Amino acid sequence: MNPLYHDKILELNSRKKVYGFVKKHPGCHFRDLERKSGIPATSLKYHLNFLNKYGLISEEKDGIKIRYFPEKFNLENKTLLGLLRQESVRKILLFLVSNEKSNHDTIVGFVQLSPSTVSWHLKKLESKHIIKSIKKGKNTFYDLLIDKKEILSILINHKESFLDSLVNKTIEMWDI
Repeated sequence: MNPLYHDKILELNSRKKVYGFVKKHPGCHFRDLERKSGIPATSLKYHLNFLNKYGLISEEKDGIKIRYFPEKFNLENKTLLGLLRQESVRKILLFLVSNEKSNHDTIVGFVQLSPSTVSWHLKKLESKHIIKSIKKGKNTFYDLLIDKKEILSILINHKESFLDSLVNKTIEMWDI
């Protein structure tokens, strides 16, 4: 897009503020952006639609939610960042970064969710080719399919938008 046209679209302060929030918090869904920005829902929706129409942001449907990303955001990272925005999924992935080939019970113990909820999240991660399951006898173990460094890189690049002590501890642990 022509930089002059880009600047023209962002002349309006409220639109510039919405764009700034999407850039600072890529992958956030509407209600999350509404809470973080303090912009009324109707104004926020109008500006998000306008920015999307002119290509400054993109929308990605994630189940019933829509996640917003700044222009030219890497497609593979959209999926991973969208998953990392979900607290339960983020806990599972951060656990698997540090604990390779973990079984279901170990993951349940760490994330402190019901076994069925953890199973649901694990199946979702497996269907998106983020993790794999390995059967050994009666036990099933889970491991990452994607590189740990990719997860850590996204967490580092967007650290301030997570506000999560587990993210901070993981980054410190890996000394990046």
